Amino acid sequence: MWDSKLVNDAIFFATKCHEGQVMKNPVNMPYSAHFFGATMNAVKLGALLEEPINWDLLICTAILHDTLEDTIATYEDIKGIFGQEIADAVSALTKNESLPFEEQMIDCIKRIKQQPKEVAIVKISDRLFNIRDRVPSWDKEKQEQYKQESKLICDELGQGFKKVQEVMEEQIAKY
Repeated sequence: MWDSKLVNDAIFFATKCHEGQVMKNPVNMPYSAHFFGATMNAVKLGALLEEPINWDLLICTAILHDTLEDTIATYEDIKGIFGQEIADAVSALTKNESLPFEEQMIDCIKRIKQQPKEVAIVKISDRLFNIRDRVPSWDKEKQEQYKQESKLICDELGQGFKKVQEVMEEQIAKY
């Protein structure tokens, strides 16, 4: 189904890269819980698809999805260890912080759409993990903005994945 060595390498790499980082919710939870949760969502959603899945791409990208955005890891680091396809996927999932904030997600979605379907599944899986419940420190306005952004991700990336889109829509409704 997938290359265990490659997946283990991704786990070790991401864990090392995110060492010392913690989640916003639950507070002080090691950050590895986030990328493991997003990866479990990705596997679940990938299994819902009625078409072949590149499991190595899906799982490794899910594990590594925040390494470029939140650590000192570089595109070249990821490419050197995991190959160009995974490096390109992680790069597509990384917000371009040189853009104004309100353009970052739109740009990210545009780049994700140019990648294999597994990358869209990772983005949806990441957001599903993040909207499992509200971040207590966020005010109502920030929570509503995040919900609207989640709907944009669902609408733009869930197209063509009926069952995946249904899972996302259900979670957004609960948020």
